[in-house]
Formats: sequence, structure tokens, C-alpha cells
Amino acid sequence: MSYADDEEFDRATLEDINRSIQEVKEAVKDKWNSVQLIFVVLIGIAAWDWAGNVWHSKWRYATEYSIDSAKVVVGKEPHDCAFLAAPLGTKYCHYDREVSTLRWATSKEGYPIVSYDEGKTWSTFTPEASASVPKTATVEQVFVGWKKIEE
Repeated sequence: MSYADDEEFDRATLEDINRSIQEVKEAVKDKWNSVQLIFVVLIGIAAWDWAGNVWHSKWRYATEYSIDSAKVVVGKEPHDCAFLAAPLGTKYCHYDREVSTLRWATSKEGYPIVSYDEGKTWSTFTPEASASVPKTATVEQVFVGWKKIEE
């Protein structure tokens, strides 16, 4: 083997090394792109969850029913159906929000009446002395609770 052959061999070896380094660089670039994609997906999931919580916020129900936000009661979501709740794994259930209202009015006879089932049934009640009961059915309070759904 001559000196020229050695030089040719060295050049080919250097080109192979250079090509391998370029492949590693591309793989690292792609790896960062995968990490970025995972990060963007996680941000998207968080935004989706946040949007759902904003939609079912006290402010939204206070606006919808024209009442003070202090009169909106939102129950804490139970976590016994969560995958990570003990025992770990699928529980085959989930919780849906359930919105109910307390409505009050004055009956035709002039008695204060209240409904706990969206105005389907009414019963008389004794309001606080300082309370002014409206003549027509009016939402006084909103309750956001949770209903367990078995799957």
C-alpha cells in the first residue's frame, strides 16, 4: 500500500466520520423537535382543561342567571374516579357537572314560595325578615355539583 492509498483511505474515513456526525446532529435536532411537540401537546391539554373550568366558573353562572357571584356555590370535584387515585387504574366512572338553581317568588295568594328543582314544584317557606321576595320566579342561588356516571 502506497502513501497515496493511505491518503485516499484517510479521506474516505474522514468523510464517513463527517457523515456520521451530521446524522447525529440531525437526530439531536429531531429529538429536540419531539420534546417541543410533547411540550406543545401538554400545553394544549392544560389549556383545554383551563377553558372547561373557566366556562363553568362562578362568573359565568352569575352572569347567566343575573345574580351576585357570592350566590353561586361550586362543589369540589370528587377524585375517586381519577386514574391515579388509589387503587391505581381505570375506575370505569367519571363525574359530570350538574347545575341546579334555587328559585323563589310570591304565590298568587301572596305567600313566599321556593323551588329547588328548576321551578317544577313549589312550596311555601319563611324568608329572613330582611329578605324581599320578588313577585315573579327569580333565581336566588345556583349550585354546581357533581354526578357520578358509571361506565
